[in-house]
Amino acid sequence: MMRHRAGAIAALFAAMLPGVSDAQAQPALTYPERTVRIVVPFPAGGATDILARLVAERLSGAFGRAVVVENISGAAGATGTAAGAKAAADGHTLLMGTGTTTTLLPHLRGDLPYDPPRDLAAVALIASFPNLLVVRPALPAKDVKSLIELVRAAPGKFSYASSGFGASPHLSAEWFKRLTKTDILHVPYTGSGPALPSLLGGHVDMMFDTLPSALPLAQEGKLRALGVTTAERVPFLPDLPAIAETLPEFDVTSWLGIMVPSGTSAEIRARIAAPLATFVQEPAIVKRLQELGAVAAKINTPQEFDAWIRRDYEKWRRVIQETGIKIPK
Repeated sequence: MMRHRAGAIAALFAAMLPGVSDAQAQPALTYPERTVRIVVPFPAGGATDILARLVAERLSGAFGRAVVVENISGAAGATGTAAGAKAAADGHTLLMGTGTTTTLLPHLRGDLPYDPPRDLAAVALIASFPNLLVVRPALPAKDVKSLIELVRAAPGKFSYASSGFGASPHLSAEWFKRLTKTDILHVPYTGSGPALPSLLGGHVDMMFDTLPSALPLAQEGKLRALGVTTAERVPFLPDLPAIAETLPEFDVTSWLGIMVPSGTSAEIRARIAAPLATFVQEPAIVKRLQELGAVAAKINTPQEFDAWIRRDYEKWRRVIQETGIKIPK
């Protein structure tokens, strides 16, 4: 049954890349014909919004048309994502898709007003965001291996803080527990703001958090960084191990990229993706991404991004199913 469901998911995502008929291709000859908008499903000022505005500027130059950002926030990003997904499939409404809204929430909530495999199509991955595993300095664990040994020896004794249920730091910790067969108490907070002081004060023992929040504290010696959650080391933090070096299956990457309503022609998607493939590798953009705690994408085509999404979607389906994580009502 699970195998059949996984196959169905893959088939749905494969449908994101339809063949292009002559009728579909025709609009791309003059695309874009008017102002293009990028829907950002979060408030202005955050990393998603900042990068959306950089993308808008680049696409505006490439298209010779205005490209504007529209922030539609609410319901952890679901409101804006639904607005982007339900727009006309003509390339004039783009969506800044994220891992949370595209590959996590569908497995945590049964009431989403959109279905990513059915309603969205991939265009261009922009960046990925590693999380960081940090512990309080007094904890006698100098690396991931010694941390695992420590918590295994005392089930239920140690605790971890999270920035909230269902976010990637929470899921990072639960998957870590699953892979290591350890019992670590979850202490949820309503964001990194209140969670980090609890860790700094020694009220909890460890935490998975975003680089911008946790890395400065680790660099100041207030916390000890044990590893990043990506499959490989982060290019701008080469001395910090990847947790996957100890736990080969462990790979947690938040991401964001441009998506469009399903049914948007492959030619239009390629037209949008082309200027972004070089954009994300420009030194100034790579540096700006680094400042935001992000790694520039190396995926250059809609097909590659589609495969990325399918893998991430299936991974989180399995992780959430195996860990039994549920968002409290």
